[in-house]
Amino acid sequence: MSTPIASQDDPVTDALLIQQILTGSQPPYEEIMRRHNQRLFRLARSILRNDAEAMDAVQEAYITAFNQLHTLNDTNAFAAWLARIAKNEALMRHRKNSRMTTMDDQQLETVIELYSMNNPLNQPDSDLANQQIKKLIEDNIDKLPDTFRSVFMLRAIEQCSIRETAEILEIKEATVKTRYHRAKILLQQELNKYIEKAGLSVHEFAGERCDSIVKNVLIKMSNLTQN
Repeated sequence: MSTPIASQDDPVTDALLIQQILTGSQPPYEEIMRRHNQRLFRLARSILRNDAEAMDAVQEAYITAFNQLHTLNDTNAFAAWLARIAKNEALMRHRKNSRMTTMDDQQLETVIELYSMNNPLNQPDSDLANQQIKKLIEDNIDKLPDTFRSVFMLRAIEQCSIRETAEILEIKEATVKTRYHRAKILLQQELNKYIEKAGLSVHEFAGERCDSIVKNVLIKMSNLTQN
């Protein structure tokens, strides 16, 4: 069965694709992956702070999700369920690597000072300036404490609601609000303005990296079905 083509009037939902997958059709899973790749990558990277590790975590999450798809009771909750799998895979890798870094006050002050001395907004129309802004933002997001970083990535970058963020990270909504507030304080008011100017397009995930994950997962899935 081929993957259905979505239209603006009749979009193909995750639930519909999952129904097709559960009846034995694998092609719709590629569409599932391409829909969720960026969010899962950003979530995994917010925990691991390493592109390659995050990609590996996302790939394993897709394999796990595919094998456990029959256990999902509510297909409409698929997005949050999938994100939790990716989060748990990333956390497992993080614990294994035992790499935990936080940003102290002096480091934050140094970053702000360096930024003020080399303000990329002097060249607002320059691609290089935009890249400098994004690099500054990404570097400072990476330096957030672990528990704040994932909340910030989901709320500010992926635009998840408080409820959805709480479901994905399996924490209370009040905790989401507190951690998000503290993360924004750490990033400072000036950095928040630059995040908006950069279009919140940090840790973009498309093109070759997206294709690579899809290809690797499909190969692993093929091997599983043949064994």
